[in-house]
Amino acid sequence: MQQLMNKLSEHKYIEVHRRCPDTDTIKDTFWAHPSSIELLHAFFRVLIMDCMCKTNKYSLLLMEIVGVTSTEMTFSIAFAYLEAEGKKTSLGA
Repeated sequence: MQQLMNKLSEHKYIEVHRRCPDTDTIKDTFWAHPSSIELLHAFFRVLIMDCMCKTNKYSLLLMEIVGVTSTEMTFSIAFAYLEAEGKKTSLGA
């Protein structure tokens, strides 16, 4: 997880995360490339979100957000590792 955080910072990705205050471990993290956000501003009408359940060794959910252009091509917007599904959380908190 530290390597992921370092690479996101190194390549200037937009990144937000939450930590467990007791153990200082990351609970949730969200990231997006700035170019993907620019595409999102141009093609914001159709978004597809998919969550893959616990396919990694940390048993975190992987959410992918994808956009669709006017020519029906898809592009990745953002990704997130989430601690739990269905729980309303605020990554900024």
